[in-house]
Amino acid sequence: MLSKKISVNILGILLILLLFTAAKAQMQTLGEFEGVKISVNLKHEDTVVEKGKYDLEFVKHGQNSYYLKFKQKNKTVCLITGGERVLYENQGNEALLNDDPDIPVNARFKMKKNPALKLAYLILETGKHTMICRFYKIRFKIKYEE
Repeated sequence: MLSKKISVNILGILLILLLFTAAKAQMQTLGEFEGVKISVNLKHEDTVVEKGKYDLEFVKHGQNSYYLKFKQKNKTVCLITGGERVLYENQGNEALLNDDPDIPVNARFKMKKNPALKLAYLILETGKHTMICRFYKIRFKIKYEE
């Protein structure tokens, strides 16, 4: 009787771990950047990401869901949803994209601020030589305070 309960509990735990692993496997890392200095406090929903150095990870889940992870000491401090894909002018024509000097060869991260709207734009460009999701440009709009 006791061994039957233990077996059922172990089977339940294994099933949960299997489902979690399958969901995690669907996440594709588009770019990782270590030691990125964030010069303003970013506000997303109820979370404030304070000024400082962070490791950033841009993640894609499914066709159109993009996430940005802020990490410190390998722990996720904040997960931001709602990234949007921005199309390049020559999107769909790979020959023109390969010749475009504005598209980076390797992944690149940029942060731009719009002081009038108090918005920070965090932009990932996957680049020309990325194996997964070439020519992707993902933008996150996040409110900030000085």
